[in-house]
Amino acid sequence: MAGLNVAALSEDTIAAPGNRNANYITVSVTKGDGTPVLGLAKPNFKVDPMIVGPGGALVDITRVAAGRLPGTYFVDVVPIRTETWKAGTYIFAVAVENTPDRGQTLTSVVMD
Repeated sequence: MAGLNVAALSEDTIAAPGNRNANYITVSVTKGDGTPVLGLAKPNFKVDPMIVGPGGALVDITRVAAGRLPGTYFVDVVPIRTETWKAGTYIFAVAVENTPDRGQTLTSVVMD
């Protein structure tokens, strides 16, 4: 098993308190030598909101799509069930597994 280098940034472009629009998380995944990891899909990613805005909920991944540069991905998340985004800071743990390789990182967004 080898580690993956994972970097992520989150942006609430269309997500806002009171709605269920997707919060965007952009993720870069490379091997230890910097080679981009290609062909990842939804089952390869896990996102856990470790800290949420007051009253906030867990999230579901609704889409994973490859970016224009190799090894980059768009990961869209929405609150579970019928929950909506709540105002405040969200800190997400992002894990990537491409058997047998794994990696993880943290990213945050202020939902406003």
